[in-house]
Amino acid sequence: MNEKKNSIFREELPGEKKSIVNLLMTGHIVTISCLGYMAFFLHIQLGQVTRIVDTINPVSMTTEQINLLKGRVTKSVGQWQSEMLGLAIVGSIISIIGGIYTINMVVRPLNRLVDFADREGRTEPLPEFKSNNEIKQLATAITALTAKLEDPH
Repeated sequence: MNEKKNSIFREELPGEKKSIVNLLMTGHIVTISCLGYMAFFLHIQLGQVTRIVDTINPVSMTTEQINLLKGRVTKSVGQWQSEMLGLAIVGSIISIIGGIYTINMVVRPLNRLVDFADREGRTEPLPEFKSNNEIKQLATAITALTAKLEDPH
């Protein structure tokens, strides 16, 4: 029985570039990991500030001690701001790279296939796709379909 596996995750051949879906899933995992790190970092920092604020007792503390604790809270907030700014910059860069990758690997090849289908494959041959991913598999299937439709038998 020759049963074909129908899954969005396909088996990759040795030496083959990663499939588009697998690469996009990897990008999502990296993004979620960064968000998890950020949440953990904020949790730790908020715990430190809560401990500092809990120790403040204006009745029994000197002005110098209160100013010291105030400085520690200010320092923690400054660390948060720096960390958040860094994560925002890194996240923006990763998003831009991911967007460019998606445009080059998915949107443009699909537009070329749509143009080919609009011309019904009669004016020029199917565009060549360099990578062996899902888009190339679709192009190969369209080529086979076109050949079957042109064959009078």
